[in-house]
Amino acid sequence: MCDFNFCVYVLGYFGIFFVLIKLALKQKKAEEEKAYGAIDYDAPIESESTTIGLGTKIGVGAAVIVFGLVFALGDFLPSGSVSPTEEISSTDKRIAEDERANLLKTLQQIEATLASSPEDSISLEGAAVTLAQLGEYNRASSLLEDLIKKKPSDPDVYRLLGEVKYELKDYEGSATAFRMSCMVSGTIDFGVLRGLTNALIAAKKPDEAVQMLLASRKRLNEEKTIGSSDGTKKSAVKSKSDVDPIQVDLLLGKSYSEWGRVSDAVSVYNQLISTYPDDFRGYLAKGIILKENGNVGDAERMFIQARFFAPENAKALVDKYSK
Repeated sequence: MCDFNFCVYVLGYFGIFFVLIKLALKQKKAEEEKAYGAIDYDAPIESESTTIGLGTKIGVGAAVIVFGLVFALGDFLPSGSVSPTEEISSTDKRIAEDERANLLKTLQQIEATLASSPEDSISLEGAAVTLAQLGEYNRASSLLEDLIKKKPSDPDVYRLLGEVKYELKDYEGSATAFRMSCMVSGTIDFGVLRGLTNALIAAKKPDEAVQMLLASRKRLNEEKTIGSSDGTKKSAVKSKSDVDPIQVDLLLGKSYSEWGRVSDAVSVYNQLISTYPDDFRGYLAKGIILKENGNVGDAERMFIQARFFAPENAKALVDKYSK
């Protein structure tokens, strides 16, 4: 019996092994796109490499990082630059035939385990992640909803469900899942904010995205104030990771733009430029929205500023969007 249980756990984690390989490949591609093609505002201006080591949580926790890359391009750009549909089609989600064969083999093994142990949560995770990797989003969604019943306090399960439902174009369901991830975690996770913003915009609810981001920005400011007032980094509100306030404001500007409130979006970008005059992102975002609204002269001046302040590996990106 002991040997059987051991095999169950091994099979469960075996399915995740290929997910981690895929994650490494996608991260490599993201690094290449960051230097030569797609805008990746997730990275700070002074880039720091992030390595997924053996201590990283695997399973659903790793998968949400993989699927989070789906939203890397166009997340922060104003209305008219990149639509949600274009964003999805611009991401190459095809997998190599040999990798697909490996994933299918893994899925078969995990399903065999589930046939004898249908309540095994590790195998459920492995099956859900593998199905998502194969593009079987309906089946992945069903398994994730079953997994939520077993792990109702795991924010990563809700977050991956949000990503999968987004792929299914169930934007309302995606937004609900992201909200639940935020609620059960009790923290501010930028990946969840980003996913929720995209889901709400795709669901034609940019006004809700604006209100959510304003509340998140207020909460982050309160965290910063509390932390500085007592001279420590401790506060009543803790973020899961260091959230870049520029990224949050860029999402806010995009949401205002999608709502049709261009002047509010421009005000957000003006405040970014005023607060962070050496950061190219505010200039670029303002240039894009001015260009989209016919103010070509002022847009060109913003693009010149953006290119001046952009790091070398981002100058080509500024040129791409300014043209």
